[in-house]
Amino acid sequence: MCIELVSTGAGMDAASAAQVRRSADRGVLVRVRRGHFADATQWNGASARDRHAALVRAVDWLPGSGLVVSHRSAVALHGLPWIGAFGDHVIVTDPSRDRGQSKGVIRRVGTAGRIPDMVLLSGVATTSLVVTAVDVALSEHPWRAIVVLDAVLRRGITRAALCAELASRGAARARRRAAELIEVADAGAESPGESITRWGAHVLGAPEPVLQHAFDTEWGGQERVDFWFPASGTVIEFDGDVKYLDPRLRKGRSPDEVVVEEKRREDSLRRKPGVMHFGRVVWADAMPGGQLPRRLHDAGVALGPNWAGAWRAAALRAL
Repeated sequence: MCIELVSTGAGMDAASAAQVRRSADRGVLVRVRRGHFADATQWNGASARDRHAALVRAVDWLPGSGLVVSHRSAVALHGLPWIGAFGDHVIVTDPSRDRGQSKGVIRRVGTAGRIPDMVLLSGVATTSLVVTAVDVALSEHPWRAIVVLDAVLRRGITRAALCAELASRGAARARRRAAELIEVADAGAESPGESITRWGAHVLGAPEPVLQHAFDTEWGGQERVDFWFPASGTVIEFDGDVKYLDPRLRKGRSPDEVVVEEKRREDSLRRKPGVMHFGRVVWADAMPGGQLPRRLHDAGVALGPNWAGAWRAAALRAL
């Protein structure tokens, strides 16, 4: 959703601007930023990503400033998935600075002369998908970064392009972590929940799963599963609430009917040759410090020898 903005700046007469402000006082409009407003109904129904994109567009960008919207703000403009809040600052890359600065709503990241590859989105200079993904991999929580990396791979960005961008960036330690994230990223993950489940399994030292593995059905079709661990014969499904609550995915079925169909599907998968275990993972399990180790272990998936320490370390960094 692109939130439509009403601006009281140049081009609007004083009477009309006063009417806009009165509408905001009555709650009909929401103040996004000084001089920029949005319809309250549209704002309240928008996602955090769409709200942040509106905040970016509400900045009065000066021609020739050299600023490029980047990091999580670029994630919002590109429409990429994200976990958690975007924050109240618009993040920009500033090639003219060698260090960061926060002033007002703008948070600058200095690049000491490095001009990033960019595109125009909604008329705003924005880092390209490759640069955005690498920025996020270098600076954000790995659970957030893997979601973005998987998404850009799904859009056709190559792993080689990400590695090439990373090669000239960041401190050595940050590059090592980002390189690991890029190596593990997979376009086969079809949702943020699948992305963080796979990354969590990687942190735990589990074998690499096959994504979207297809089993033949009795009626000649195929049934895909989120994760297939062939060594243990384990099927793991990420069980997000959306499949039960989103009317578009329910396709006219009630939530109870979806639950019954999912149980029948599980029973059918358990009968497939080679399937020895079946497990389900929810959001709380897959997040740092969640019950993912238990879910995988109970489903027969072997964990690495240092899984406990790795999982405790992952939980120490707030998401």
